[in-house]
Amino acid sequence: MNLLKYRKVYITTAVLILLFNVVMLATKGLNYGVDFTGGTTIRFPLSKPVTSPEVMAVLETPELESLDLQLAPPQPYAYVDSTGRQRYGVQVQTKFLNPEDQEVVIAALETAFGSAGEDTGLEVYGVDPLIGREMLSKSLLALIIAGVLILGYMAFRFEFRSGVAGLFALVFDVMSVIGLFALLQKQVSVTFIAALLTIIGYSINNSIVVFDRVRENLRFRKKGETFAEVVNFSILQTMRRSVNTSATTVITIFLLYLLGSASIREFCLAMMFGFTVGTYTSLFIAGPLWAIWKGSE
Repeated sequence: MNLLKYRKVYITTAVLILLFNVVMLATKGLNYGVDFTGGTTIRFPLSKPVTSPEVMAVLETPELESLDLQLAPPQPYAYVDSTGRQRYGVQVQTKFLNPEDQEVVIAALETAFGSAGEDTGLEVYGVDPLIGREMLSKSLLALIIAGVLILGYMAFRFEFRSGVAGLFALVFDVMSVIGLFALLQKQVSVTFIAALLTIIGYSINNSIVVFDRVRENLRFRKKGETFAEVVNFSILQTMRRSVNTSATTVITIFLLYLLGSASIREFCLAMMFGFTVGTYTSLFIAGPLWAIWKGSE
């Protein structure tokens, strides 16, 4: 099976998808959570589902006008707890509130929708705006440092061209996840950055497995065999391992996405999509790009 026969198609398609993700990021932007913008997030448990307009009506009453909440659209959610019971809740995001103002908002929600009982998962999370901006800058710095270190490691272990090929695959992985979140306007928080760093590590590990097999097969290269043929054979040797590992991981994360609480859903979505894309790039982007750069036909 000659997978590298269409290597130029793989790379061209990847570049077009990458440009689409850049356009999504530039036009729609990211929906930053309170981790980066500052503010308070309240996840209020409910005994029955509600709609976003119903929650807005409760929090935009004259009694709460003095708080100047600067509300984002409330986000109702549902999940299945560990006992198999269906649970409901709503996520309310406001400007940064002190503890007293938080109690006022929670009391208004309890008056309107009632309390779902004890130990139902009420969560209150607040970040000062100044700290949020600092977290954003440090998160971006962490991604840049990770990319530079990976490029250096790949160049040292293999060669510079393989390092650039691996780095391009990682940029594609990261931008694919970012583009998806920009398109769907899913909230971006510190856990999203953690997911990106995990995806980077997972994807580069898959690429290194392929590159290691290429290096080993080059030692037994037949006379007249091109570099592209060696890469193609190496990908075929590692494909089953990469696909099986990715599939079992994604299935586990998918179950967490279905059964876990609302606070980890964005994290799980990023991980599922990123792992899937990362498996594709390690097989059909990193190796073929290396082969193209080598000039093999």
